[in-house]
This record gives sequence, structure tokens and C-alpha cells, in this order.
Amino acid sequence: MKTITFIAALFLTGVTFAQNTFGDIIGTFTSPDKKEGIFGAYAVTTRGEQVFKAVTDEDGRFRISAIPAGSYRVYFIFEGDTTYSKQLVEVAPDGFGDNGLVAQAKSTEIPEIVISEPIYRLTKGVAPEIKLTKKDIVHMPAKFNAKQLVASMTSEVKLTDDGQLIFRGARKGDVINYIDGVKMTDVQNVPSAALGYVMVYSGAIPAKYGDTTGGVVVMETLSYFDLLREYNNRP
Repeated sequence: MKTITFIAALFLTGVTFAQNTFGDIIGTFTSPDKKEGIFGAYAVTTRGEQVFKAVTDEDGRFRISAIPAGSYRVYFIFEGDTTYSKQLVEVAPDGFGDNGLVAQAKSTEIPEIVISEPIYRLTKGVAPEIKLTKKDIVHMPAKFNAKQLVASMTSEVKLTDDGQLIFRGARKGDVINYIDGVKMTDVQNVPSAALGYVMVYSGAIPAKYGDTTGGVVVMETLSYFDLLREYNNRP
């Protein structure tokens, strides 16, 4: 009975945290001349067999909500025509990727797929955090040591000589580390090639991450769909 209760508790904890790894995609869909927003168009993106969509408002703006963190491409359906966004949008947990302004393609246009650098912003009411994506991690000198990587992300975190992290003057090692929703009491090394995101909260920590006077490090590894998109978008 104790074993069943323990497994159920782990499952519920995983489900609760998984809900916190979602983000949004925002943007604006306009007429071909970019002078007017298009009302009532479907903004759609997919992840495997899952479909996420939203409807543009009177200004052409949209927000696709509750999307698992990862890389996405958005397309728009309006009056039987489909317009593809030119950029790949990166959605981070608890934040959103900005797809920017997309003009409706003319019926004779063939969409040109261009991967550009995404823009990251935080939604209102979300505590500020320092964030690294896979593209950033690849170029970090400290990418092979998780604690050194965290310490290099912000001046509010120091790494002591004995390998302990100190957040804003808190006690040594007073840190919570989440890896794909699993809570750890210390920052664990994860192969840098497997990391999709690393986020550091050094202050104003959301209650959902637990009780700590130090900081929180959230790591999310690449999913199958992230690796598949990377493979499909290779030169």
C-alpha cells in the first residue's frame, strides 16, 4: 500500500510540474500590405499529432496558449488560403515566443522558409529569470559543468572553491534543481548536447518551485520532437 501511495504521489507531482512547462506564442497577422490586421484567421501550430490554434482578434493579434516548451512554426488559415510564417519560434517554459508580424501571402506567392533568431519576453505576472536556449549553451565556455554554467549566467550567483553555489548571499548549496520536472537538492550535470533550456531564478521565486531562500535552476532536455525538427531543418 505504501508503495502504491508513493508512486501515486510521484505521478501527481510530475503532472503538476508538467503544467508549468507550458508557454505561449504571440504575434500579428496582417493584410499583404501590412496596413490592416486580419480578423478571424486561424493561427495554427503542431507538435507531433497535437494541434494548437487560436483565432486572431480585430487587430490581427493572436495568442496560442498552453504549448509545451520547444520550437514551433506557425501557419495561418483565412478564407481557404494558408500563409506560412517565415521564422521558427522558440517557446520557453513560463514565457512566450514572439512570432512577430506576418503578412498574408498572395495566392501566387510560394513561402520562403527562413530561420531567424526568436524574440523572448515574459508574460505579465511571471517572475524574472535568466534563460539560456540550446543555441546559447553551445557557445558557453562552461557548458560541460552545470554549476559553472549557472554561475556564468548572472552576477547574483557565485561558485565557491569547494563547488557550492551561493545565490544572493544565501547559504552554500541552498538551491533547488529541476530536471524535466524532477526535483533535485543540488545542481546535477547534464550533457550540454541534451539541454534545451536552462533557467535560473535568483530572486522572486514562484511558489510552485518550492521553499528555498537561495535559488532555483530549471533544466529541460530536448524532446524527440525538438530533435526531429532540428534534423528536418538541417542545411
